[in-house]
Amino acid sequence: MKENLQSLHDEIAGILEKEIGAAGYDFACGKFEGLGWIDFHYKCSTHDGPFPRIALKIQKNAVHLYLMLWLEGQPPPLQRYVGLFGKSAIGAGCLRVKWLDDDRREAIAEIARLALRESGRQKSGR
Repeated sequence: MKENLQSLHDEIAGILEKEIGAAGYDFACGKFEGLGWIDFHYKCSTHDGPFPRIALKIQKNAVHLYLMLWLEGQPPPLQRYVGLFGKSAIGAGCLRVKWLDDDRREAIAEIARLALRESGRQKSGR
């Protein structure tokens, strides 16, 4: 199972890297450790500084893709993918992925393009 999750993680990271135009970087904040892309400044009670708009981490039973993006007056962006990934696989800012097919790969690419566009950056990196 761990091997399968690692290869799934690597495949998702490859999709994100291709769409964003940069490799993910090691990111840690509190107990969270994973890969991150597209930094923005985030301030809360436990963090004040650069924070990834997209992060990826292997959890116990799935690979989690985190999206720190809120579009004013719209539902959380990941909600549009409920029909594809299932309601139980999607939180407000988290997508739990256990397997991929072409439609799911395209959805992840779309999420990366959305995060890049909403960050006001061109395809190139952090």
